[in-house]
Amino acid sequence: MKLYQNKPTNVLAELVSNSWDASASQVFIQLENSDAGSPTAISVFDDGRGMSKADLVNNYLVVGQPKPRPPTADDRNNDRYPMGRKGIGKLAPFGIARIVHVITIQNDIAMWLRFDYDAMLAAENLDASATAIYAPDVLADEIPVDQLSADEPSGMQGVIDKFRSAISLSKSGTLIYATALTLRKQISTVQLRESLGRRFTVTLARPDFKVHVNGGALAETDVFPEWELRIPEQGISEHTLNTPMGPRLVKFWVGFVKSAAWSQEEAGVGVYAHGKIAQDRPFFFGVKGREIFSRYMYAVVEADWIDELQQDTISTDRTSVNWEDSDLQTLHTWGAQSVVAWINAYEQKRKETSRLEDITLVEGFLDKTPDIKLRPTDKSHLVELISDVTPRLGKDQDAKIRLIEAAAKAWVHEPARKLIKELWTQVTTFEPSAFVSSVNRLSDELVPESLSLAVAFSLRVFALTQLHGHILKGQETQLQKLIESFPWILNTRYERYVYRKALASIVKDEATLIDKRNPFPAIPADRTMPDFVFFGSPEDREILIVELKGPADTAQHEEYQQLHSYVLYLSSRFPSSNVSGLLVSGDHAPYLMRNRSEAIDFAKWSDVLLHSRRGHMDLLTALLVGTDPFGDDARIQQVCELGGQAVRDFLTQMSAREPQLRDLVNRLRAVPGSPAPDNDGA
Repeated sequence: MKLYQNKPTNVLAELVSNSWDASASQVFIQLENSDAGSPTAISVFDDGRGMSKADLVNNYLVVGQPKPRPPTADDRNNDRYPMGRKGIGKLAPFGIARIVHVITIQNDIAMWLRFDYDAMLAAENLDASATAIYAPDVLADEIPVDQLSADEPSGMQGVIDKFRSAISLSKSGTLIYATALTLRKQISTVQLRESLGRRFTVTLARPDFKVHVNGGALAETDVFPEWELRIPEQGISEHTLNTPMGPRLVKFWVGFVKSAAWSQEEAGVGVYAHGKIAQDRPFFFGVKGREIFSRYMYAVVEADWIDELQQDTISTDRTSVNWEDSDLQTLHTWGAQSVVAWINAYEQKRKETSRLEDITLVEGFLDKTPDIKLRPTDKSHLVELISDVTPRLGKDQDAKIRLIEAAAKAWVHEPARKLIKELWTQVTTFEPSAFVSSVNRLSDELVPESLSLAVAFSLRVFALTQLHGHILKGQETQLQKLIESFPWILNTRYERYVYRKALASIVKDEATLIDKRNPFPAIPADRTMPDFVFFGSPEDREILIVELKGPADTAQHEEYQQLHSYVLYLSSRFPSSNVSGLLVSGDHAPYLMRNRSEAIDFAKWSDVLLHSRRGHMDLLTALLVGTDPFGDDARIQQVCELGGQAVRDFLTQMSAREPQLRDLVNRLRAVPGSPAPDNDGA
């Protein structure tokens, strides 16, 4: 009885289990409280098969007599396997009460026994075989059910009337009425419904077994919150394990909630056997270190066979399983692997959901912070950065906002800008004592900015190296994609230009009309639109149309004609914009160069590569020389790593002419992965 002492939920769970074993279809739980709010009585009654006088004498009054287990499925009543096993659940009410009434009815004939816990203890003190000595009070001995009447306690008559009504069809059932409670704290109906729901999760789905608490039927909504992810989406999955006893079936489903209303102690996996909890939560099959996700998990695993083993693997209070049992090792291993897979699926789901949430959070922050302006591409990169981190923050919105604020400010160099502004203010005071130190400090603070730019330009050099490869291979489609993403490749004056897909759509819609106005023969479709890229400056004051031909091609009048037509057409559509064209090819027919329009420029792929790479290399050199960084600075390593071999080779070559750069390259040689020395020792 100590197993149930002051644990009303455990007591009620045992009584509900007894109702299940009695093939009841309806179970009713009623909690009675005094005017002051303290509990006074608890009743549980059902419409099961009840007990005859012989059943009481031979079974119920014999403590510890195990319940018989059906040998085959055919012997089971209503396809129910008994939840009770040890025959001691009948003692559970004495864990919370001193007086317990048992009224049991079979075929409208009632038996009524009254048990006094204090009298039972007194009998036990007189004789060790207390169960043979103590005899309960018999208040009704095989009387018709309509003659049942309670003189005391006064509140019991109302319960008896409800009991009689509940069994009006079955003519059988059992009522347990516990009073003289040892409980001092009122039982929460809401918490009781949740707790019973978790213990009887599996049976709740059955249409032939309903549990009522204080007049309301226990429903799935009392147990299951709104799922953010459910595996499977509906129903239940099955898996067959190869155990030492042979193949054994496991059924399961798992849900992850949007917000965890429960505590960490209520999350995890519940293992059930024949509809009743065997391993209570929190339980994760030994998986640790994933608590930030596992606390949102509620899983149900049904393994009926663990209750059918010859040895006892389930604890008496049905809260834990002996996982050291060799017959259960296969189940435990499968469970641990499944928990990891379920959490991984949820983590991926959270990443997808968090990305949408992060977009909203970033947009909201930027709307409230007008001083920070980001381009759409910057916002996209910021969201990617935040999304990589925020799943680890769980659902702490405040932490996400703080992270977004810090990342956005760093993105636009706000901390550095504030400090630089402060230093410039000091410099303008022209105080001789502070001037030199302020200038030196300002120079130091500009180092991170310059090195960050150096990293960016090393990436550009890498992109240009890729461009060189595509030019050599003549991969026109890849060249087009590169130019769309990086217009600065064509010329540094196109730094602020961005790809304008809308302009391509406008021209495409009017392409037929343009062809009709041209005096030249129509150009095949494969030589027109696919080779064109459209750019625009902010507000489209400058519009650039780039026609790309392969590195091995020589541009002729057909290409020039098409480009010129598009320039004229967009000039008519956007009269306030300066529209120009650029024809890029391996070479150009000489007559085109002599007769070209002022609105159209020509460029060769070899020149594009040479000029662009030369300009970015020179700027990279200036940034590195101007900052005079340490060789093991992480950003210097990034310059070498991200720029690839092209940057490393270039820095080595340039060091021959730049003494300051030579010192840096020499320092880099001591760092793994840095430029190797030239043969001449430069």
